[in-house]
Amino acid sequence: MKNFAEEMVYWYLRFNGFFPMSNFVLHNKDLESPQNADVDILAVRPKYVDEAVGRDHRDEWLFNHFNLDKNIGLICEVKSGNYFRSEIYMGREDRLKYALKRIGFFGQAKTTEYSQKLISQSVVAGRYHQVGKILFTHYPWQEPGFICINLEQVQSFLLDRIQRFPNERSGAKLFFDSELLQYMIWNSTRR
Repeated sequence: MKNFAEEMVYWYLRFNGFFPMSNFVLHNKDLESPQNADVDILAVRPKYVDEAVGRDHRDEWLFNHFNLDKNIGLICEVKSGNYFRSEIYMGREDRLKYALKRIGFFGQAKTTEYSQKLISQSVVAGRYHQVGKILFTHYPWQEPGFICINLEQVQSFLLDRIQRFPNERSGAKLFFDSELLQYMIWNSTRR
C-alpha cells in the first residue's frame, strides 16, 4: 500500500508521461540480505509518449536530467518522514540490479555494468534507453548518486497541473484511482 508521499510521486510521474508501478517487491533470493524489500516506485516513459491533456506540460527540472530522444526508466525511493542516510536502500547494487532487470531495457551484461555505475551515478544511459535513480524527500538536501526532488515540488506540480486543466480534471476526478488525487482536484476546483 502506498503512503501519501508515494501516492503523490506516483501521480507526479504519471502526469509527466511515465507508467509507474508502486511497491515492486524484491525477493530475497536475489538480494544480499535475507529480508525481502521493495522499490517504492519503478516507472518507464517511452520516448514517443503523447499526453492528450497537458501535452508538453511537464516538470522541466526532472527532464533536464534525461535525453528525451531515449526511453526513460526510473528507480524511485520516497522518504516522507525523518530518516538516516543508512536507510536509503536504492544505493545498494543488489537492489539496483534487481530493479534494472525488471525495467528490462538492458541485457544481463549491461544490467550488471549499469547497476555498478548507479551506485554513484544518478543516471546511466545506453544507446536507446536510460535509467535514473531518484530520491523524493521533504528535505531540501542533495544525496550523492541520486536525482533529488523535494515533495513540495511534487505537490506544486500536481496542483499546477490540476489548475491548468480544470475542466478536464474536474469531470474525471472520480475516475482517478487515488483518493488523495480526487481530493486535490475537488479542493482546487470548488473555488
